[in-house]
Amino acid sequence: MMKNRFSLLHSFISLCLAVAVSAGTSFAGGGLETEFVALGAVMGLAYWFWGPLGLGL
Repeated sequence: MMKNRFSLLHSFISLCLAVAVSAGTSFAGGGLETEFVALGAVMGLAYWFWGPLGLGL
């Protein structure tokens, strides 16, 4: 049960990271650019795949 809870938390943090990059650049630059949406998605996916400790590199 504990592993499932950490998995859910890890997925939530990955999603928040992807949204935060896009939202932060949108507020800073005044518009939502496609490359920053892609950057947020890549960063979120990388965090989800490798984890907070960088395991699996």
